[in-house]
Amino acid sequence: MTALDLPSQTGTSAARLRMALVRLARTLRRHGDPGLTPSQISALATVEEFGPMRISTLATYESMGAPAATRVVASLEELNLFERRDDPDDKRASVVELSDVGRATLANLWNERTIGLSSRLDRLSAKERATIDAALPAIEKLVRDN
Repeated sequence: MTALDLPSQTGTSAARLRMALVRLARTLRRHGDPGLTPSQISALATVEEFGPMRISTLATYESMGAPAATRVVASLEELNLFERRDDPDDKRASVVELSDVGRATLANLWNERTIGLSSRLDRLSAKERATIDAALPAIEKLVRDN
């Protein structure tokens, strides 16, 4: 049985929403491509949102193993997008944080992607935009509930 075969309205809505979000995310990734992988961008965004953190914490947020998170962090350090410093709570450990270059890279990326999405929203009717605005709190709740 596929998601489209689900008998309930919730299952149908879930399948439609999933496909719409996947396609929208793919479209947005085309805007402002900084030459980074989705994992790198996600790691940058996580540290931007939650602040400096240990690699193990980043791995948890990103739902990846510690070795994968270490590789992502190392690649971002090589690009001067992350900086490592001593953990203020445990001098034996370190935390990663955005560098100034990392902050500027993300700001540019978010700006380009927002412009790209805004141009798509501008093609919708006022009623369609109002519907999206009304749905945003529920969509944001879906993102936070994990």
